[in-house]
Amino acid sequence: MQEEQVKRRRRRRTPEPVASPESVTPSEPVIPPTPAESPKTVIPPTPAESPKTVIPPAPVKSKKRVVPPAPVIPPEPVRIVVGNDEQKPDWMVTAEKINGAASRRVGMPEQKADPEVKSVPGSQMPGTEPEDGTGKWQNDPEMPVSQAGDEAPEDREAEEKPAGESLSKKIQKKLKKKLSGRHKTARTKAGGKKAFHKPAGRRKKAAGTLDLNRIGKLAIAAVLVVGVILGGVLGVRKLLELKDIRDTLDRGQDVFYENIYMNDIPLQGMTLDQADQMVNAQVDSLLSKFKITLRTVDGRTWDITKDDLQMKYNVEDQLDQMWSIGHIGNASTRYEQIKALQENEVRRYSTMTYDLSKVNQILSQIKDEVDQPAVNATRVDDETKWPPYSYTDDAPGQTLDITGLNERIVGMVDRLESGVVELTPVKVEAKVTREALEGSIVKLSTYETAIGATSHEGRFKNIEIGTKKFNHLIVHAGENVSFNKVTGKRSEQNGFVEAPEIAYGEYVLGIGGGICQVSSTLYNAVVNAGLEIVRRTQHSLASNYVPMGQDATVSDDRLDFIFKNSTNADIFIETNYYKKKNYWYTSFTIYGRPDPNGYSYKLESQVREEIPLPEPTYRPDRNAQYVVYDNQTQQISKGEKGYIVDVYLVTMDSNGLQISRELKYTDTYKAIAPVYWIGVTPRTTN
Repeated sequence: MQEEQVKRRRRRRTPEPVASPESVTPSEPVIPPTPAESPKTVIPPTPAESPKTVIPPAPVKSKKRVVPPAPVIPPEPVRIVVGNDEQKPDWMVTAEKINGAASRRVGMPEQKADPEVKSVPGSQMPGTEPEDGTGKWQNDPEMPVSQAGDEAPEDREAEEKPAGESLSKKIQKKLKKKLSGRHKTARTKAGGKKAFHKPAGRRKKAAGTLDLNRIGKLAIAAVLVVGVILGGVLGVRKLLELKDIRDTLDRGQDVFYENIYMNDIPLQGMTLDQADQMVNAQVDSLLSKFKITLRTVDGRTWDITKDDLQMKYNVEDQLDQMWSIGHIGNASTRYEQIKALQENEVRRYSTMTYDLSKVNQILSQIKDEVDQPAVNATRVDDETKWPPYSYTDDAPGQTLDITGLNERIVGMVDRLESGVVELTPVKVEAKVTREALEGSIVKLSTYETAIGATSHEGRFKNIEIGTKKFNHLIVHAGENVSFNKVTGKRSEQNGFVEAPEIAYGEYVLGIGGGICQVSSTLYNAVVNAGLEIVRRTQHSLASNYVPMGQDATVSDDRLDFIFKNSTNADIFIETNYYKKKNYWYTSFTIYGRPDPNGYSYKLESQVREEIPLPEPTYRPDRNAQYVVYDNQTQQISKGEKGYIVDVYLVTMDSNGLQISRELKYTDTYKAIAPVYWIGVTPRTTN
C-alpha cells in the first residue's frame, strides 16, 4: 500500500521547451505529418549546433472504450438515510460500481480494475499499475509529460484539435515548406544579424531594382515572429491551465478532497481507511449509548436498545460513494467535480437497518397494562326513590395509541436519538354516563288541586284514598290506564266513605264523593305530559277546583277516564296528598322520556257563551221538615248559570314560548235552576 501511494505521489518532470523556428536551421526539408502518421515532428540536429533531443513519435493510442465520467452528486439536505437494504438512496453505489474503491481499505481483498476503464493520471485506479512500470502515466489526453517520448503541450493541443491548429504551428509548417529545397540558413555574428546566402547560379539584379524575393522573406519572417509570440502566449496559458488541473488532482490523489462530510465528519485529507475507521468509531459510539426509555405516568419504564432493534449500519457504501468524487473518471471530469465541491459541500449519512418486531412486542405489552376500559353508569332498582332507581357513576377509561407511538420511536431510531418517551394515554369517555341515564327519565309534568276548607269530612277521606291508589304506578310504553281499574269500585270495603257528589245535575250524598277531583287532577297532569287521551267526560256542572273544560268525571258503572302512554318509554307516576297553609292538596307528577322536541303542553279554556239561571224549582216538604205552610219556602240550592267553553291545547318550546294553540273540544255546562222547599199545609186566616 505504501509503495502504491509513493508511486501516486510521484510528480512528472516539467517538459522542456520546444525550440522556436528562429533558432533551428533545418538541414533537411521538414515534411509535415500526414493524418495516418503521428502528429510528432522529428527535427535532426544541425551541424552548427549541438544535437537536439530527438522527440520520437508518440505511440498510437489503444482504442479502449472510455467509461463515461461519474456524475457530480448534488448536495442533499442534512438528514439521516435509514431503512432496509432495498431502500438505498438513488445516489448509493456499490463497491463494484466504483471500480473497487472499497478494496483500498487495509485488510480488504484487492479488486481488479475494469479493463474498459481508461487510466487517468494523478489518481491511480485500484488494482492497476502504470503501463510502463515507471510510475508515470501515458495515454493521458490532458496531462503533459517531460521524458523522452513525451509530446509537447503544443502537439497535445494539435492532437486534441486536429482541425484547428494554432497560427504559429501553421506558419512554421508553411515556412519550412517554402524553405525546403531552396536554401539553407546560417547564423552570422557580424553585427548580430542573420545573413541570407543566395544559392549558386542565382543572377544578381541590377542596382535600383526592387528585390521582391527579399521583401517576401522579410514579410514571412515578420509574420513568423508574430506567430511565435502569439503561439507562445497561448501555449503558456494552456500550460498554466494544465498545471492547475494537475495540482488540483494531486491534492487528493490518495485522500478525500475538501468539503466532503460523512455523518458531519469532515473527510478532507483522510485516506479511505482513516475515514472508515473514524466514521465506524463514531457510529459504534452512538450505538453503544443508544437507549429509548418508555415511561408511564405511574413511573413504570421499559428500555429499548440497539440489541432489541438488531440495528446494523453500513458505512462502506457511503464512503465508496464519497471517494468516487474526484477519483473516478477522466481528468476533466474529476477536475470539474473537485471545483464543484468548492461551491457546494457534499454530506452523506450512514444507512441503517433494524427490526421493529421486538419493539412491537414491548408496545403490545405496555398497551395491555396501560389500557383501561371506560365504566358505564348503570340504573339500579331502588324502592326508596321515585322513579324507583338509583344510579352508579360513570368513569372514563384510557387507551395507548401504539400506532402514533411506533412512528415516534422510528423517528428517534432514524436519528439515533436517545431519550425518554412519556406514555400519555388517550382518555376514553364512557358510552353511558350517569347524566345521560338520569336525563332519560325526567319530570314531564306536575299538577295539583286544593280541597275546599269547608268540604265534607268524607270528601277529604275519599280524595286521599284515590290519590294514593296511583302513587308509584309504572305505565309501560303503549299501555292504557283506566282510572276505575286503578282505584277499584268506590265502596266501603275499599275504604271509601259517603260524601256529596254531583249526580244528574245536582249534589247528592254518595259513597266515594269527591273522587272526581282526583280524576280531574290526573287528567291535567296527563295532558301536560303530552300523553294521549283515550276517553274523558265532562261534569254536568262546572267544578270549582279546576278551570271549566279541564275536568274529568268518573263513576263506577258508566263513566271512566282512560289515557295511553304514547312516549315509547316507561312513565312513572308519583302522587302526594298533603296540607299546605291550612289547605289540603292532591298532586300528580309524571316522569318519563323527555319530549324529542323539548316541547311542553297545557290546556287553556275560553268561555264562548253564558247560559242564564232558569226559573226556580219548588219541592213540597211533605214531612214539614223545613217548612209547614204552603206560603213558606226555604232555598235548597242557589242554582248555577250554564256555560259553553272552548278548550285549547297550547304547545310551547323549551323556552316557554308558544308554538301552537289548537282547539281540542267544546264543553257545555247546563244552567241549574234554584231549588226551594215549600210547605204543603194551607195557612188559614181569621
